[in-house]
Amino acid sequence: MKSVFLFALIIFSSVCFSQSTDEKLAAQFFENQEFEKASEMYKKLYKENYTSIYIYENYLQTLIALKDLKTAEKMVEKAIKQNPKRGNYEVDLGYLYLRLGEKEQAQKYLEKIIKEYLADKNQVILIANALTNRQLNEYAVAAYEQGTKKFGVLTFYAQMLSQYRVMGNTTALTDFSLEVLSAEQNAFDYIIRVLDVVYENPKSVEYLQQRTLLYAQKNPSNPVYDELLLEIFLQQKKYMAAMRQVISLDKRNETKGYRVMGFAKLCEQNREYSTALRAYEYVINLGKEGPNYLAAEQGLINSLYLKTTHSINPDKLEVGELIQTIEGFVSLNGVSFKTANSLFRLAELQIFYNHNPTDGSAILEKIIATPRLQIRFLAECKLLLGDAYLMLNNVWDAKLMYGQVDKEFMEDELGQEAKFKNAKLSYYQGDFEWAASQLDILKTATTQLISNNAIELSLLIQDNTGLDSTANAMKEYASAEFLLYQNQIEKCTQILNMLPFKYPNHTLNDEIYFLKAKVQEKVGNFEEANKLYTTVYEKYGDDILADNALYRSANITLYIFNDAQKAQTLFEKVILNYNSSLFVVDARKMYFGLKEGLTKEDLFRDEFLN
Repeated sequence: MKSVFLFALIIFSSVCFSQSTDEKLAAQFFENQEFEKASEMYKKLYKENYTSIYIYENYLQTLIALKDLKTAEKMVEKAIKQNPKRGNYEVDLGYLYLRLGEKEQAQKYLEKIIKEYLADKNQVILIANALTNRQLNEYAVAAYEQGTKKFGVLTFYAQMLSQYRVMGNTTALTDFSLEVLSAEQNAFDYIIRVLDVVYENPKSVEYLQQRTLLYAQKNPSNPVYDELLLEIFLQQKKYMAAMRQVISLDKRNETKGYRVMGFAKLCEQNREYSTALRAYEYVINLGKEGPNYLAAEQGLINSLYLKTTHSINPDKLEVGELIQTIEGFVSLNGVSFKTANSLFRLAELQIFYNHNPTDGSAILEKIIATPRLQIRFLAECKLLLGDAYLMLNNVWDAKLMYGQVDKEFMEDELGQEAKFKNAKLSYYQGDFEWAASQLDILKTATTQLISNNAIELSLLIQDNTGLDSTANAMKEYASAEFLLYQNQIEKCTQILNMLPFKYPNHTLNDEIYFLKAKVQEKVGNFEEANKLYTTVYEKYGDDILADNALYRSANITLYIFNDAQKAQTLFEKVILNYNSSLFVVDARKMYFGLKEGLTKEDLFRDEFLN
């Protein structure tokens, strides 16, 4: 008995192996477009295994390639008889006619199939899927349209919208989307997602907006069209129109400014500060009794801060006016967790823009002593207070602040920022070995800005301490950089002017020019700063600061001198000449942004200010 079983197993395995080999060979002929050879093999294989979808498909495509209509038609008709409930084979017959140029016959046949497969919803989906698989999308849509007439708009809406997207028929996509929303408001989020392709074409967007407005006018009690209009305005970045729409929705739904507050924050995120300010003003004008009044006032202050400082060279008068605005707000509302965000902005203005770290540190000390603050916000206050202390030369107090945040947020971005600030403090003090060890840890920081800054400072230390065992030149340079940080311009300049004479053969020459350029930036002399940056990348093109100088020169050219064309050329130089630079990614964004016609406001990068 065992021997009989073994013999049968051997025979079965031999047949399977032979069949597998024949399939591989047939597939090889098919891929090599040797259709005559493939046809002979698939004819045999199909007789042996007509249920194989893979063999059926390749055999059909082989016969079509050979234009063997009769054999292909017989094969498909036989498959239809063997599978009477499988509509895909009937679709294949229509597909076959089309491939062989019988368009009229194909159209009649496919239309006949669509009508026959309307008995139930599953059959409609079955035939439409078969049509889609053969890329007969127009017929698939026709099947769903017939099914929709019989079973209702919502029955196949996801499939129909998908088909319209694939076909690129944005007009039909728009019209049907609006019909769906008329029948089911809860489909709004889905409709928003599928309509994304409409925004790729201005004419399609215009049609969507007109049709939505028409539906909104005809259906004033249905808020879904007003919501869609808002989305359309936002997608087009028409923020003023969007604000009017969101205010209308806020009034209609009696949300007491909540919707407008959300919109204002969205504007802030997109750097649309003027519109954000108007939105906050609307909420404030609702009255002091409103639930969002205080939050709107703080939002207004935050937007004013972002608008005022959103520049390489902020206007001093605007900074002064904003300081007065915040001080007035705090005097009316007191120091508490509710006003802490505005106080934080006031401290930033005093420290970095008004060059008054004394007042800034006093404000931050008050904030930190305030109860009910969120732990992350408290850490941000400590980091800023550390900066203020450092400017005031309170080094140990600065270390304490940075150390507390580093310890509390060890694996967090805040902790990494604190560690970097501590490393830079050590660099200022001339403790390069310890600073370098901390910077090595931060090179792999999760925040790209911190990682890049750590790599840059590490290279600076490495490049300028190797030949000088005492590192005296580097210590003086670091002290000059510290003085610039403290806004002691005259002392900083004196050291920089003496360094080339004290250490004439040192590698610091490019760094000296670079820091002199930053000094000129600090005092607002951007023309001189740009000349010095140009000297760095032209005279010291192979040194570590050449790409940095070129990148900063490009930004000054764009934002201060308003020369977009020249700035684009400079950004291109960064890309072409320094393709391994830390700035190449940002330079590429700026270059292509300018090439596409984006404004300098759209392209502004806060990181440049560091």
